[in-house]
Amino acid sequence: MTSPLLPSLPLKEGETLTGYVSRSAKLYETTVRDFCSDLGMRWPYLCSGHDDQIERLAWLIGKRPENLRAFTSGKVEIGRFRFGKTMATFGALRRTAARFCPRCVADALARTGLHGICQMQEWAVTSLYSCPHHRCLLMTLPASQHAHTAYDFVTRITDHMDEVLQASRSPRTVSPAPFENYIRERIWQGPKDDWLKDFDLTQIHRVCLNLGAAIEGLKVKAMMSLHSERERSLCQLGFEYVAIGPDGFKAALERMHQQSSTERPYFSSDMGPFYQWLREFYDEPALTPLVDLTCSHIFETYPTPTGREIFDRVAPEQTLLTMNEARKRSGFGVTFLKKLLGHMNGVDEAESLLRTDVHVDELAKAKAYWDKLINLKDATWMLGLSGPQIKSLQALGAIDMIKITSSLRYVLRSQVTELLEKLDALPPSLPDRSVVPLREFCHLKQVSIVQIIDLWVRGKLEGRLCRGEGIGLQSIEVDWDFLSQRTLIDLIGDLTAEETARYLKVNVAGIRRLRDAGYLEEISRRNPDTNHSKRYITKQSIAAFEQQYVTLGRMANGQGIRPIHLAQRLDRDGVAPINCSAGPVRVYAIDVLDGGCNHG
Repeated sequence: MTSPLLPSLPLKEGETLTGYVSRSAKLYETTVRDFCSDLGMRWPYLCSGHDDQIERLAWLIGKRPENLRAFTSGKVEIGRFRFGKTMATFGALRRTAARFCPRCVADALARTGLHGICQMQEWAVTSLYSCPHHRCLLMTLPASQHAHTAYDFVTRITDHMDEVLQASRSPRTVSPAPFENYIRERIWQGPKDDWLKDFDLTQIHRVCLNLGAAIEGLKVKAMMSLHSERERSLCQLGFEYVAIGPDGFKAALERMHQQSSTERPYFSSDMGPFYQWLREFYDEPALTPLVDLTCSHIFETYPTPTGREIFDRVAPEQTLLTMNEARKRSGFGVTFLKKLLGHMNGVDEAESLLRTDVHVDELAKAKAYWDKLINLKDATWMLGLSGPQIKSLQALGAIDMIKITSSLRYVLRSQVTELLEKLDALPPSLPDRSVVPLREFCHLKQVSIVQIIDLWVRGKLEGRLCRGEGIGLQSIEVDWDFLSQRTLIDLIGDLTAEETARYLKVNVAGIRRLRDAGYLEEISRRNPDTNHSKRYITKQSIAAFEQQYVTLGRMANGQGIRPIHLAQRLDRDGVAPINCSAGPVRVYAIDVLDGGCNHG
């Protein structure tokens, strides 16, 4: 053996062996091949990381061979290399590419000369995009024409010196990235005890890059033209989720599903480049945890037919259905089903129409809920009421109003049954009382059937009703004396002109004159069932009117006399009705009435 090389340059920690030989050759002003030959080494074999060449160089410079192996990418098997304290493949390494920090090269050149330019091993890792010291992006020289000249780093720099110096004067700086810090720790310290410990550098890089790209909504074609700074930001985005662990990865998959822009989300399009990459490499053993989580997410989130294989995982019994599949199973129309589910879940119509799938349990609940409803037509037949009367009961809260679509209303079957059971519980007669059928009673007393039923439902007519002949609630009979002439039914809300006339006991023409004169306020309100507008006298204006005025009909009802007789008496007493320019109306101001006149 020849004697050790003297004097020798110090080997910098993290420097490649080929880079060390390249700058040593520059120190002795020779070529790398001649330099190696003179020292008993073979340059091509050193470039390939042969053990005998590493041992020879270690002996020459007085280092332990195992220390030098940490500074080379030794081949373990085809396409797989030992790199530092971790593993990598061709996908993560650019062994023949001249990647470097232009600031590091320029500083070494100015400080020491060509033999001071070190090639750091980590510069060959494609998942590292920046220099940790100068915070600038790495630079890559054009490919070399010959394989082994590609490893002669200092010569490559010399051939492109103008470009290197220009880049060093205006480098593209970036902020620190936890993703790159993780990769560096992986290289120099080895895998951490985390869920990525079995991944090599290539797999970590591809997971983070493709996951970040999928979250950003990039397509596979766009991945072919990404610049290094954009790649770096995507890797960092993906790493933010992966670094959390399996839960973070699942959160990334869920985010991709939520931001789907297609009418019907599909996992391959939602996951984009990440899915395409995983489909190609899913059979690699290290990726098993990733594949399992991805398949579980797909089976739980997307409608997947039972028995379908995805990444060699068989889909279990289907739990998610497309809206079209749900339509076939339930018999509901797609739009109606979406609105029904939205109603059940308390979701507004616009959001409910966006859904694209339904869980089988949800579908079963929807069918069960639908079975509990009856439409308005059936409810009117069972209760013996008209549609508007049932809607009025719904408005009063006596019956729950179920609206699934904009135009149709439904009633809970259980509430209709409860009303009929309550009806059956009424006594067949009221001893020593004069009773009248409900319809006749309301007509003669000038009150609405809805008001009487509402009072009954609220328990305010105990002992006043009995069960007679008729269909549904029309079979109710009412104690004639229940609603005496002095009894008033509470104002229940905005009323039509006809309802206001009955309530105030004045004719409809009088209500319109009071409206035109400003005593009553009229509003227009759209009927949500028909989209037609209808005019109403507001409850507020009616209540305000009652505080200051009383109609002739109200006073006559309160005193138990005919209105014509009361009008004649008021005229004799000189009590004039209010001045209504639109026409005469028998309405009197309360504060000018004679104190002895009972105005009800």
